[in-house]
Amino acid sequence: MVKATRRGFSLIEVMIALAILVIIIASTLSLLASAYSSVRDSEMRGIAKNIAMYTMEYIRSRNVTSDNLLGHSLGELGNDGSHSLPGLVDLWDTPLRPHGNDTTTTININPAAPNQTYQDKPKAFYYSLQGYVSLGDFTNLTPTQPHPCQEDPNLEICPYYTLVNGVLEHHYHTMIGYNHIVMKFPFTKDMPEAIRSFTALPGYIPRIYTTDTNKVTKSSLEYNPFYTNNASLKKHTMAYRGFRILTTIVARKKDSAATHVQYYDVKIIVLWIAGKQEHSYTLSSRVVTYGGH
Repeated sequence: MVKATRRGFSLIEVMIALAILVIIIASTLSLLASAYSSVRDSEMRGIAKNIAMYTMEYIRSRNVTSDNLLGHSLGELGNDGSHSLPGLVDLWDTPLRPHGNDTTTTININPAAPNQTYQDKPKAFYYSLQGYVSLGDFTNLTPTQPHPCQEDPNLEICPYYTLVNGVLEHHYHTMIGYNHIVMKFPFTKDMPEAIRSFTALPGYIPRIYTTDTNKVTKSSLEYNPFYTNNASLKKHTMAYRGFRILTTIVARKKDSAATHVQYYDVKIIVLWIAGKQEHSYTLSSRVVTYGGH
């Protein structure tokens, strides 16, 4: 009787089996990573959506009308062009001012026609860029001289930066524009529930990098002074963690004879970093107000 011999696996068979196993493991890990990334992106986008919705509703609440006086008197609600209300007010109940260094006027009596741009009517446009941070004490930001707010690193840097040889320096006379904040996120700095979901990393610049030329062109409806197409600044604009909120408010009128704003075009863009990319969620709406001729 001949006894059968048992043959083992050859080296080639072992290598093939190992290669197949490696491919299976790599594919599984890739799927898991992709699933985690998808879940994380969905979570961040959901948070951004909630921030945008809260911001929009807060801005609506700052709209002074005859049935929402916010402490103002009916005597202020004139329609002869001499009053700045009704309309939006900032955190100090001061009529919301336009972007730039003009502290004597308000967007509420300088409405633009539906298709006018910043180049056509700059006094109708308000812009701000905030970190998603509670402002428990914003007395350092005053309507006439908006000093940096230490609670929000974005506001602290925002109007006062220049980049010199790659180093961020503060210069109080070189402002991107007055930052009259209309938004205050809930809670205060002394409460454990206070929002602190924004951190400026070393070298951070409060601008938003874009390749869309419309966003840096004053004659475009998409223009915003916080955008830059300077590629050398890209990494600095993304040197942060958490969320930041870009707000655009444009005072508009349909009636060419009107001196007061009749409605506002409001756009909220919430931005965050995921991986090596900056992501955004946009919410746009129209806020109707009352007054004017």
